[in-house]
Parts: sequence; C-alpha cells; structure tokens
Amino acid sequence: MPPQPQTAARTRPKQLWYAVVFPELLDMEHSAAVLQRLCLHAQRFTSLVSIEPPNALLLEIKGSLTLLGPLATLHAAIDACWRGLKLQAYSATAPTVAALWFARAGVAVRIEDPGTLPGHMAALPIACTAWDGVRLQTLRAMGVTRMGELLRLPRAGLARRLGTAVVQDLDIALARQCAPRRAFVPRERFRTRCDFEAEIETVAYLEKALEPLIACCAQFLRERQAGVQRLRLKLRHRAGPATCVYLGLASITGERRRLMDVLTQKLARLELPAPVRSMELLSGALQPLSAGSLDIFAGLARGAGTGAGRDTAPQLVERLRARLGEAAVYGVVPIPEHRPEAAWRRVHEMRPASTLPAGGKMPDRTGGEGLPRPVWLLDAPLLLAGDLILEQGPERIESGWWDGKGVARDYYIARQANAHPPQGATPLGATLWVFQERQSKRWYLHGMFA
Repeated sequence: MPPQPQTAARTRPKQLWYAVVFPELLDMEHSAAVLQRLCLHAQRFTSLVSIEPPNALLLEIKGSLTLLGPLATLHAAIDACWRGLKLQAYSATAPTVAALWFARAGVAVRIEDPGTLPGHMAALPIACTAWDGVRLQTLRAMGVTRMGELLRLPRAGLARRLGTAVVQDLDIALARQCAPRRAFVPRERFRTRCDFEAEIETVAYLEKALEPLIACCAQFLRERQAGVQRLRLKLRHRAGPATCVYLGLASITGERRRLMDVLTQKLARLELPAPVRSMELLSGALQPLSAGSLDIFAGLARGAGTGAGRDTAPQLVERLRARLGEAAVYGVVPIPEHRPEAAWRRVHEMRPASTLPAGGKMPDRTGGEGLPRPVWLLDAPLLLAGDLILEQGPERIESGWWDGKGVARDYYIARQANAHPPQGATPLGATLWVFQERQSKRWYLHGMFA
C-alpha cells in the first residue's frame, strides 16, 4: 500500500503566533508610525514582528518559549507591556495567523494544537476576517454570520461566489497553507555610552572624553557607507534631569572631523548645571551617502597655504548655527505668490549657491512688468512722507482677496527727494522700492536696492 501524503500542518515546522489589536489606533491619524514604535517594544520578546494594518501586530513566539516560556508566562508578559504603555489591547495566541481573527473578535485564547482550531473558530463572527463589506454582506444574505457556518460551505461554491482569496484565507487560518509575513526591520542608529570614573566638571574635559565616541560613530557610519544629519548627546548627573545637547547638520555626513567640530562649538556655549557622571551619544536615522567626485589635488591645496582649512558651505552653516542657535541661520525658498511679503518662506535646509535650477540660471527677480525687485524687503511696509522721484513703474499687484489679506498696489522704483525718511529707512538718494495703495492713495516703502 503506497504511503499516504501528510497534511501541510504536519510537514511544516510548527509556528505559534501572538496577535494584538489596538482599537484606539483606528481613529488615530498617524497609526502607522505608532505601530512602528510599538514594534520596537514587541521585539523585546521575538525578532519576528509583523505589522497588520490598520491597528494590529503579529508576533511569532514559538522560538521564544525556550527562553521566556511557558506560553502562559510569555503571553502575560507581552500583555503587561501594552498595559505599561497605557494602551487598550486585545490579544490571542494560535498556531496560525487565525490568532489575529481571535484578537479582532476580543476572544482571549491560547491555542497550541492546530487540530483544535476549527472548534475554537466556530463561534467567531465573520467580521473578524476584515474582508470587504461586499463579501460580508453576501455571506449575511446567505444566512452566514459565524465562522462555523462558513467552514461548512462547499469550497468550490464559496470560491465561485466570493473569490479564491476567501478560500485561501481560510486555508491559511486552518494551517493548510503557508502565509509568510514581512518582518519589521527597525531603522539602524548609532548608540554608545561612556561612564566616568570621576565626575567631570568642565566642558574642556568633556570634549576630550567625547573624541573616542565620535571616532566610534564615524567608524560605524563608514562601515555602512551611511551618514547622519542629527546627533544627540545626553549628559547624566548624580541628581536631577539629564542635560541634552542636540546637533543638527546642514547635510548628511559621516566625517569624524566635521561631527567633532560642530559638537565642540555646541559644548563651548554649554553651562553644566552639575558635574557629569556619564554621557551617551545617539544618532538619528542612518541615511545613505550621495556619491560625489573628489578633487585629486584637494589634499595638496589644504597643505599649500591657499585655501588651507577652508570650510565647505554646509560646514559654515553648521558653525554659525552652533554659535548663534538653530533658528538664527535659515534658508529662503520662493513661493508662487504675487504678494511680495508672501512670496517666500524660511526653511531649515540650506541650498548652496552652486545648486542651481535646471538651465544653470538663478531665479529671476523681476516682476510681472519686467521691472527689477530688491532682495531686501522690510518686515512691514513703512508709510512715506515727502516727495518721490519715480524712475520706473508702475507694476500693478492686485491679489489675495480669497484669504482676507488682499492688496491692490502700484509698485515703482523711486528716490526720495525731500529728507523726511521713515525710521529705519535708507539715507537720502537711495534707490527705493515703493508702492501706492490704490484705495487710500498713500505711499509706502517696501524694499531697498543695494
């Protein structure tokens, strides 16, 4: 008699899935980001964690039973993790991803034997499958509201009415078919800590102690051909909260000298509230480095005297921000808007002058009538008194009626004839950018030409 084929459940290695559903995430706008953070907590118990949108996680915990088991202990430990985070959660454990169906139904079961799955699933409502509304409505019209009723239907008829995907989902839930899951992989970051034998009271000693940590960070980045744009230095004291130093770089880098230089500038402005017992260096998310050509004579130029030690544009920005503060140095980008005061905005990212738009030309600083516009605009237009000598114009701007900040102005390039300039204006004879309000007929100074 030929040997009988074994069932799929017997031939495959056994698995055990822990499923958890977070009802509160359904109404949350950034639920995907929250699930990714929860994966980091779940990876304390297993390396295979899968995100099941929109509000659930799946953990394969079969291999964790040897270290953290038995099942009841491990299940309770994972549940305690969600309670510690003040999250409402429904969980279940099963040898297939049917654990997710139990968790959605709020049925807290711990099943290890695949043979008992059909009996446990019989009472589950069909909505636990999360199938689309059309399929669920079709089943309810057939009088099917529970999984036990669904499992008794003929497979061929079920596939014909609802599609083969429904039959496939049932086979996966009953361990008749494999269902590989995509494991969550956290974004890699650098993290290291240094404990001091004696407390450090001065910033100068901190800089010396920081050098080997920066060297380790640069080596870590070099091995991965990656860079960072943010670092955080955490200084711990004997008592009181830790002191945090945040470092934002103008561009992605993994250079040891550049990282150390900016952190040194930051520490120079730091006043320690108490002696430091230990420090921890943490990086932002690793980002790939962009390839670029290197000048074969760059090293010679540094040692020749001319251009020696010259900083690049990003390094200059980082030095200024370290000394003056992050908000003091910023970039400006244009916005497609006719009103001059609303035609630009501040950005943290700095674009060097060498980064030109397509065609190699700088943005055009001319108005709709071809008249030049100044780079220097006042924070708010200033009322003018005295006579003006109009040299070019007008350029008419009438816009903004839709947002309640409408303007109707005629702009001119002019010089002031009589010496009655407003406070903060340029000296007599300077080239001004002025406008006349079309309704009030008043003249205002809005900018100045160099």
